Amino acid sequence: MRSRRISRRLACLAKQIRPIPVSSPEHALPTDTSVVVAVTGAAGYVGSWLVKLCLERGHSVRACVRDADNEVKAGFLKAMPEYGGRLTVHSADMTKEGAYDEIFLGAHTVFHPAEVFMSFANGRDVKKAIADFGQKLNLNSLNSEAVQSSQYIVNSINKSDSVKRLIYTASVASMSPPFTKDMRHWYANGGIVDERKEPTATGGKDYGITKRQNEHFFAYAAACSGGKWSAVIGNPADIVGPILSPHQATETWQGKLAQVIQGIPPPQEASGRPWQTVDVRDVAEAEIRLAESEVVASGERFLISSGDRCHPEELGVRVMDIFPEYSGCATTLVPADGAKKVTKNNPIWLRVHHSHEKVANMVGIKFTSWNDTLRETVKSLVEVGGITPAAS
Repeated sequence: MRSRRISRRLACLAKQIRPIPVSSPEHALPTDTSVVVAVTGAAGYVGSWLVKLCLERGHSVRACVRDADNEVKAGFLKAMPEYGGRLTVHSADMTKEGAYDEIFLGAHTVFHPAEVFMSFANGRDVKKAIADFGQKLNLNSLNSEAVQSSQYIVNSINKSDSVKRLIYTASVASMSPPFTKDMRHWYANGGIVDERKEPTATGGKDYGITKRQNEHFFAYAAACSGGKWSAVIGNPADIVGPILSPHQATETWQGKLAQVIQGIPPPQEASGRPWQTVDVRDVAEAEIRLAESEVVASGERFLISSGDRCHPEELGVRVMDIFPEYSGCATTLVPADGAKKVTKNNPIWLRVHHSHEKVANMVGIKFTSWNDTLRETVKSLVEVGGITPAAS
């Protein structure tokens, strides 16, 4: 028994050393015919736009949510005109073995933006998330759960015999060193954030380390498939853009922007860093184009960032320039999480910038302008999210 296990591991390692060819045309999501795709985290920000854009391309979409009967989270998906036809909504708890087995059967491409860590993100119901988690909450336990859920995704892909490509949504956090008082590490790499960069753990298995760990794992698992399927990684920056459901209005970056237009000061980011943004529509479009690519290599990672940046204290001023009637927007800050006071923004951030050259060259995407993104985000927060802007 032990010798068989060793043989299997050696065979898998051999496949990793001799990876599948860099060009895998058979793995590409077809552009000239409709197929079935699956989207995890479909009620989420990126997931919902992946659903929308895949439907617009003519594909059939299996939208995976934690609870398909939760109308607050899944109701907007069921309101889409394709629901009951090319769109189906499925309950799938990513932390449970076999949750995706039946859903992935017959699917060609799996888009995987769902993430265990995001249940505890800004604007989420953290108390409920902790209760649902069922174990002690810390970075190590979150990491273990996230890595285990990735194994379940791989197991379901391998059982399907139909999935050709996995598109995994990681994060720019897996390309960034930590934010500290001493920011000399940014000088050392010239201030450029791109696909060559690695995260550095300072407080254990944090979000960036976990995302990078999963990137490696999916690339390894794809290589171990012997060329049956490939894995491609998208690494979005700080995601903003129009929401598709009211529940998204209070979450993560767009939730902070919703606070600003209500006159509530947003938190300063760590070390006074600016938001370095990308439109959620561009993230979904870039990932779909990566799925459609016949030349992208399995295991490749792509920073998806517009290159725009804005300090949170500047958001209110910019919004009031676009919407003069929203004259009560916040223009000050509260301290960053865990900080006692607002500090001076570290001038190193004038040097740091994101390079999207790789993804632009690979799929030809042109990023939405910051003003257009900000305008459409605010409009959707008001019209879809029900946010009431403050007046002076």
